Amino acid sequence: MSKSFEERMKELEDGYNCMPDSISPDQIIQGVEQKSKKKSYWKRIYTFGGGILAAGIAALLIISQPGMAPGTGDSNTAPSDESEEEQEAPSPETTQEDEDDIPELTEEQAVEVMADYEDSFVSLINETNTQRIESYETTEEVQQHFEETMSEELAEWMTDTYFREEDDGVYIIAKEAPTWLQENQQFELAEEAEGHVRIVQERNNEMLGHVEMTYHVVYDGSQWIVEDLESNEVDSDNTAGDNAGEENQDVEAAAQSVVDYLISQDLTRLSELVHPAKGVLFSPYVNVKDDAQVFQAGEIENFFQDEEQYVWGTQDGSGRTIEMTPSEYYEEYIYEADLSDPDEINVGEIEERSTMTNNIKDVFPEATVVEYYIEGSGENAEMSWSALNIVMEQDENGEWKVVAIVHDEWTI
Repeated sequence: MSKSFEERMKELEDGYNCMPDSISPDQIIQGVEQKSKKKSYWKRIYTFGGGILAAGIAALLIISQPGMAPGTGDSNTAPSDESEEEQEAPSPETTQEDEDDIPELTEEQAVEVMADYEDSFVSLINETNTQRIESYETTEEVQQHFEETMSEELAEWMTDTYFREEDDGVYIIAKEAPTWLQENQQFELAEEAEGHVRIVQERNNEMLGHVEMTYHVVYDGSQWIVEDLESNEVDSDNTAGDNAGEENQDVEAAAQSVVDYLISQDLTRLSELVHPAKGVLFSPYVNVKDDAQVFQAGEIENFFQDEEQYVWGTQDGSGRTIEMTPSEYYEEYIYEADLSDPDEINVGEIEERSTMTNNIKDVFPEATVVEYYIEGSGENAEMSWSALNIVMEQDENGEWKVVAIVHDEWTI
């Protein structure tokens, strides 16, 4: 029985799959044809069909040889270098999103950035009493430390200005410290360009004069850092009264920070506002005694943990000794429920409210007193009032620091 066209085609394909590598397409056809025992009209048809199939197989064989590039429609083809670059290249939309991914610098964040900038310097100053720092052995290491919070140029200036390298380590050059941002005083943010913000603060004191400090802060791709700073004198025709008003605003802002930290019992932050040389004196009355308790900044941090009984003075009327722990004294002679919203805030004015002689200005002649007054209430309003006097002085850098916290109330 004659074989069908499909069967003959199958024989040709099987013959190709089983052939040695050295057999040519013509030999394939010849070998298959020899298997046929009948010579008929169909043989020519089979031969013609076999020739077509053999030509197709030969073409596939040539194309599949190593080094021959298949057509672009082959899904198994590895991409060329050019294709990889095209695939890896970000779309215009993605690039634009990355460029716009710069966080906004808020006032709170600005304070944190400037605090880190200040701490990077102050931490090195505070770690030694011999002018030789312990953390780093070379000025190159010091500069790298500064570059965590500031630009390379500013870090280099900071290092060259305040540090010198000797054979046995790095030493501090004694000179006036940089001017830091005062978070308790007003400042403004001004966008210079995308990722570049100016922090501007006007300062007016004996050390600096009347200047406008500008801190240039930039986003380096991962965080905000201080890039540069400027100090420009402010030309104005202010009268002495105007200058006094500005000074009162500065000292009131500093005193308000003291009160805020007292209310929140954040004495770590309060310790930063304590006068570095004089500490802070505590007095239960406006007639300040020579033996009043004085705490230094480091002691203020542990104020509430201190269980020691201190003598704070003598109680008005009874004459009994006021012997209390710091926490007990705080509850009796510092904290008032209405302290956050007093009836009056008086800056630089001494109010003689009680029968005691107020000698705060005699004890602190260079100080400015900010009084927080709370009116009395009820039938005995004239005897239930209270006041807290925050006594402020400028330190050697011209910054307002607290030197005394003096309680006042009705006395016999």
